[in-house]
Amino acid sequence: MAELALAMNIIEAIKLTYHVARFIYKSIESAKAEDAEKARIAADFGQELLFFASFKRYLEKAHMSIAYDKSLDELWLLEIDQVIGRMKQDFSEYERFVQQDASEALEASTLSLPLPSKPNTQRSCSASKLDAAPDDTSFSVNQRLRDGHRRVYKKAKWALFDRQHLENVVEKFRKRNKTLRKILQFAMAGILQQFAQHGQGLKSLQKDEDAVALGLTTWAEIKQIKDQPERIDVDFSMSDCTVDTTDEACSVIRLGTLSTTAQRSSIFSRDKLSKESVLVEYKTYPAAPEGLSSSDYRELEGRIDRRVNQLAGLLSTAGSNSLGTLPFKGFFKEAEKSRYAFIFSMPDLTTEAKPDSLHQMIESPLLGRLWTLSGRFSLAGDLARIMGTFHMFEWVLKGFQSDSVVFCTEIQSNKPQLHKPYLAGFEYIRPVSGSTVGQPFDMSEEVALYCHPDLQDEPSIEFGKIHDLYSLGVVLLEIGLWTTARQIVQQARPPRPSKGADIREEYIRKAKSKLPLRMGRSFANAVVACLESRHKHQAIRPDVFLNVFDEEIVQKLSAKQLLK
Repeated sequence: MAELALAMNIIEAIKLTYHVARFIYKSIESAKAEDAEKARIAADFGQELLFFASFKRYLEKAHMSIAYDKSLDELWLLEIDQVIGRMKQDFSEYERFVQQDASEALEASTLSLPLPSKPNTQRSCSASKLDAAPDDTSFSVNQRLRDGHRRVYKKAKWALFDRQHLENVVEKFRKRNKTLRKILQFAMAGILQQFAQHGQGLKSLQKDEDAVALGLTTWAEIKQIKDQPERIDVDFSMSDCTVDTTDEACSVIRLGTLSTTAQRSSIFSRDKLSKESVLVEYKTYPAAPEGLSSSDYRELEGRIDRRVNQLAGLLSTAGSNSLGTLPFKGFFKEAEKSRYAFIFSMPDLTTEAKPDSLHQMIESPLLGRLWTLSGRFSLAGDLARIMGTFHMFEWVLKGFQSDSVVFCTEIQSNKPQLHKPYLAGFEYIRPVSGSTVGQPFDMSEEVALYCHPDLQDEPSIEFGKIHDLYSLGVVLLEIGLWTTARQIVQQARPPRPSKGADIREEYIRKAKSKLPLRMGRSFANAVVACLESRHKHQAIRPDVFLNVFDEEIVQKLSAKQLLK
């Protein structure tokens, strides 16, 4: 009964809050024609209102059950109830401000010249005609003065008060919706496994317009790609394509030119060759072992092809839904070089210049000056959230390093888009339960700097989320100190660490001694938690791990922690 009462209270609270939000939106919408700035704020508020409307309808259709488990549902509903309560308070404060604004505007409209007295109807017709023109002119002048006073008052009030109040309520709305998104994400992490086991559940979710608007469909699609790769009905391989890359072979992402030959429309026409600037990432695969029979080799080759198509499906879905990877076009096989070429498009509103990696930016004084302290905090949080999203779907990003984080150049400013990091270069990105495809993990000296010591001591050990988090910890340490991992090791006190365990101890020592002064104690604790693998026991359950990861890592990377 308590759960039912809670659900009913939340339904009523959501409905009331939604109607208040619509009232606010309509009040902004009606005034947006007066000012381009108001139009921008109205558009921002409208986007948040659309999300909240979808959230409301989705809960109603799900009968207030988002985890399909009574005990879990009650916990999530309590969280939602708190968020809606804060949202109601935000809107109530703005509603009171709007009402006060209306009364002040009415008062201000009377602070102008008095209206002329009405003409005396008892006077003669001729006198009325003689006086009519002056009286009308006086009335018109006073009306224009009144309108002028009103416009000056409204502009001054907008600049000094209204804009700030309106931007504040939009920002609070965005913040509350962000929390609701997070609650949905945590809840979905626990039930995606159930959906994956019942294909009908996934299909119904994918057809739900509100689920699409909330991003639930994307999560379901990625989960299905991971658990049921045989259901991928798209062939991402590209035919009649070649790619030429001109930059250095050591680069994770290379700039290239994709040449595509179009089929002739008739025997009398010529083949059409189109060229396009693209980004290329090569993924190698092992050559056939000696003594392997032709049938066994074909089986191995087919298994690799299926895994590559599975990875392509993930990158396509992630890239088209702003999950932190580049827009994916497709791949083709270069059998003579034992590798696949994965092709990515340039993101919208970016130049055709090669992206800059985070590693390059840390090493370059010129590029490094583009970064502010708040920008580095934001970057750290963005990278952690992107990794957490992939982990929610039970995908690991084997090979994560600062060279894997790239920034494209914006057309308008001709500068790197620092607020949009893209993750690339995951040589072995794969499901947690899957085996590695490709050659044995590349343990070059550079890669070893980001690799968990256990993997260096026992290369055959299965790669898991904790190993990803160690790599994340190293990159976060680089961001905090604005120094590359190689430089950190080279600057260590003699004897210089060379083994994986010794390198980790040096990272932890630097994180504890240097980071609190530069990024705050909370940021330092998050980095140390990644390096020490503190949360390895929570990595088994996706929903539990995601919640712990958010509280103990992501939130502690925020610049707001400095104020506590």
